[in-house]
Amino acid sequence: MLSSARQCLSHRFLKSTTALPSKSHAFNLSTSSSFTWQQSTEDDKKNYPAEDVFRAGMKHHHICNTAFPIAHNTTIRPYRIKRLRDQEDIQSTYYGAYGSLPEMMLYAHIPFCQTRCQFCEYTVVNPKQGKNIDIQTNYFSALYAELDMYANLLNTKDKKLIGFDIGGGTPSMAKTEHVQQLMERVEKQFQTNWDTTEVSIETTPRIAAAEPEKIKAYYDMGIRRISMGLQTTDFRQAKEMNREDANASLDYIVKAVTNIRNAGFKSFNIDLMYGFPLRASRADDPWLKTVQDTIDLQPEHVTLYRMRYKGTSMAHLADRVKLDQVNRQEGQARQLLNQSGYIGLTGKNTYSRVQNNSGCSDYLDKRVRKAVPYIGIGLGAQSFSHYTLSYNLGAVTKKLQQYIRSVELNRIPVQDLYHLSREAAIAKMASVSFYYGGIDLIAFEDCFKIPLQELFPTEMQFAIDHGLMIHDKKEQRLQMTSLGKQCFGGVVALFYSPAVKNHILNLQGGEQFLVDPIKALKEGQSPYQPIPDTAAPVRRRTMLPSSSPPVSSTVPLSTSILASQQIQQSPAHQTRRSFSSLARIDTSKPFEFGNILFSGPCNQKCPFCIGHQLLKTPNNLRKEKLENLDKFISLIEQSKTSKIILTGTRTDPQLYKYEDKLIERLRHDLPNVHLSIHTNGLLAIPKMKTFRQYDSCTMSINSFQPETYRKLHGVKQMPDLKTIIKEASNVPIKLSCVLTEDNIHQVEEYLHIAKEFGIKRVALRHIYGDSRRWPIQAFQNKQPIKYHQSNPVYDFDGLQVTHWIFDSTSGRSLNLFSDGTLSDEYLLTKAPNQAIA
Repeated sequence: MLSSARQCLSHRFLKSTTALPSKSHAFNLSTSSSFTWQQSTEDDKKNYPAEDVFRAGMKHHHICNTAFPIAHNTTIRPYRIKRLRDQEDIQSTYYGAYGSLPEMMLYAHIPFCQTRCQFCEYTVVNPKQGKNIDIQTNYFSALYAELDMYANLLNTKDKKLIGFDIGGGTPSMAKTEHVQQLMERVEKQFQTNWDTTEVSIETTPRIAAAEPEKIKAYYDMGIRRISMGLQTTDFRQAKEMNREDANASLDYIVKAVTNIRNAGFKSFNIDLMYGFPLRASRADDPWLKTVQDTIDLQPEHVTLYRMRYKGTSMAHLADRVKLDQVNRQEGQARQLLNQSGYIGLTGKNTYSRVQNNSGCSDYLDKRVRKAVPYIGIGLGAQSFSHYTLSYNLGAVTKKLQQYIRSVELNRIPVQDLYHLSREAAIAKMASVSFYYGGIDLIAFEDCFKIPLQELFPTEMQFAIDHGLMIHDKKEQRLQMTSLGKQCFGGVVALFYSPAVKNHILNLQGGEQFLVDPIKALKEGQSPYQPIPDTAAPVRRRTMLPSSSPPVSSTVPLSTSILASQQIQQSPAHQTRRSFSSLARIDTSKPFEFGNILFSGPCNQKCPFCIGHQLLKTPNNLRKEKLENLDKFISLIEQSKTSKIILTGTRTDPQLYKYEDKLIERLRHDLPNVHLSIHTNGLLAIPKMKTFRQYDSCTMSINSFQPETYRKLHGVKQMPDLKTIIKEASNVPIKLSCVLTEDNIHQVEEYLHIAKEFGIKRVALRHIYGDSRRWPIQAFQNKQPIKYHQSNPVYDFDGLQVTHWIFDSTSGRSLNLFSDGTLSDEYLLTKAPNQAIA
């Protein structure tokens, strides 16, 4: 297969380019002269004004960072190599990119962790799998086999390995012998010298504290750098983010550090994270204490990671974190670290107290400064050369078996391999370079055979003129200033590929600032001034103490149970609960429907669930007598409302233990009312007898593609819609689909599949509170056949499709929350028990 891959190069790729003499003496990165960049798409040939791009990058600061590309499915998909059975194109592309390199780097991904932290964006499998020794053994066998594939294809025994990181996940969760064997395999397949190449591995406080013999074994096998993911010393926060088994106490962490030092490590890094949402109930920000606690542990290096929300279970919280908070936390940490002798380039994330040391591993340092090509092995691992970018199987699905099976079939386990245009390759290199806060101008010219200033003349001038970057002629770097670091998203976006620039320019949502960032820069103001919170206060009256005369017999609209709203007073006058000032519910006309809302654990983990935007109410899934149900039924009857929906604020209503009894009660008391359920459908078949009792159903299915479904629902199990429709033919089913950047391109396919199932109605919904409006190609040339509550309804070959925007929807519904609150606000977020006085 190797020979056929080499032969394919002669006819597949573009004309050769003339290599210019290298200015770099540290790295010899020449490659095959017959291999060059892919021809650019029309989208990558366009130009956009620097001011507009900067403004868009500032607005979308949560996604404009070193993680390039953005929106793979549109911006770089034209460069994707087709995955065919013989893999000839894939092999020839890898060979063209890496085949003639005299030196390169390697990254090995170990996707195991004790728990899945809420902030994690990386490829990590179910923790139960990672703890299984047999699964670990099978995974490492596949890892070794993948390494052998590249060794055979690229002839790596003739290549010098100048950087090697073992990351994850938590690679130190693996058995010591697996890591030892990995080191030996790498030594066999590359030219290695661990005396000059610093190998790095990652660990956690728990493992370092509990398994000192494992840490010592790493040092003995030649690993000289170790990085510990601490993230925070605020252990309350750690527990909330599902890290209670990693950060138990400061003493525990001290023990971990002691074991690392006793093992012999003199290159020790601690990772910290900032940019988490701050609780309104807390007067203090625990971030600076975390930084000081870390300094007190005296590691050689400290790395500060800004929280990146995309792809995490905290994605819905991104909008709560303003750029002002991020910059304040980063600036305070930098000042504290500098005062303690930890130094780093302006804009750089890693600080070191070792003179002339970057603080980073050899692998990361050479990858960031000089763009040295690397191959990533393992589940979801990324590889990057000057011409290609690839992601292994599992990057999306997080499934081990898919990766292992591919290796067993002697196939390179690649999910997506992109033969990049020069514009896309430049953008990737530049974005990664900003991990150090700037771009090495000599390395850039070595890679792309043209000076940076010739490709980005207006962008460089814009950044320099506005004090965002400086041209350091001595070091030959274009480097961020402190102001540039504060405008990181805007600055890095200047060097994106045109296709990605176009994407962020047209992306809805993001943070709006008090003053336009460009205007602010020109006037010498802060370009990231947050808009003050203008939320109107909620008028409330307090419940009298039990010894006081009873309050009016009028039933209040709502009762809040939030402890944060309880006012600490003397015992005689303590406020026990707060009420809305609205005293009555208007029953003179029908509500559009009544909602019975359930709260509690869910069988799915949808990142955009509206429950994430609601203040938590009590779990009522095991409560037979629902709070205030009698009053709810009475109001439904008085208002002559004809429909009731069972739904959830953060759970699925079919998880309610007494679902049958509730239906029986409603049928008895309200015999003429239409009963409907809004469900994810996972329990419809196990509870089919109950499901058949409803008059209709709205089922949330956000994609029919398994990988996209898993990403959007947080679970891999999909409801068996075909069987549900067959066994509950008496229950009309409407589908509800939330639109995101992950499924917007699947809409037309989704509607065709729904029609094939016999579905008559579909609601395409935008995420509540998200101002982005995804264009729907299927309806661009169609006129609505009607409007429902101001939302357009389209005909799609007999299928009625409502384009639903919650934020602009008005109406009346009667909502019964799990805490007994009754609200006639159509939008749940406007209910009185969702406001904090």
